[in-house]
Amino acid sequence: MEDSSELNINSNENNLSKSTFDQLKTKVEAILFVADTPLEAGEIRNWIGEVSLADIRMAIRALAFEYEDRAFEIYEKDNKYQIKTRNEHLNLIKKQYAGKARSLSKNALETLAIIAYRQPITRAQINALRQVDSSSIVQTLKEKDLIYASGTRKEVGNPLEFRTTAKFLEVFGLNSLNELPSLRSLQMNIDDQKKAALALSAIEENSSENDNKVVNSSDIGFSSPDDTQG
Repeated sequence: MEDSSELNINSNENNLSKSTFDQLKTKVEAILFVADTPLEAGEIRNWIGEVSLADIRMAIRALAFEYEDRAFEIYEKDNKYQIKTRNEHLNLIKKQYAGKARSLSKNALETLAIIAYRQPITRAQINALRQVDSSSIVQTLKEKDLIYASGTRKEVGNPLEFRTTAKFLEVFGLNSLNELPSLRSLQMNIDDQKKAALALSAIEENSSENDNKVVNSSDIGFSSPDDTQG
């Protein structure tokens, strides 16, 4: 006898072709994989576009069925969904990372610096500045309590905005964000200082005119895409 969840999944072919439904599942999976927080079905639909809530929920159930024998699962709470490691593997994960150094990588420090000087900032803006996907690094910084999602921006998709935390100030020995050194005062050569000053001016102008305009990472003295891995 077929599992009832499998029957429900197969019944969806009455509304969507198999290839179309598989594409929808892939899109839903991609969104859940990079999401920093649990998402409602409606939020997922807003990312994808013209698709029904019923189809989104069907795709989520299909993924949950496919994940039954995997180390991770679709976790649901309060009608919100997230991909997470299964509870039975948590001790193994903690053991694996218990002795790992907790210092930040160069890429994490770069991302943290962007957030500190540009906050509040969305993940899309961080990606534009670094010219590489920073989802995993943003998640790591959140887990280390150095940044947090302060709210959502009132634009298409309602993207999350990120700010630094009180722990950030503590870790870097600051009493407030006003004590952050100006980019001009950082230990850069003259050329890099000039680039940083120009980039700051560009960022401030773009902030008031068009938050979506890309500022090249090279303009603020950060690594090029060839030297930077997400």
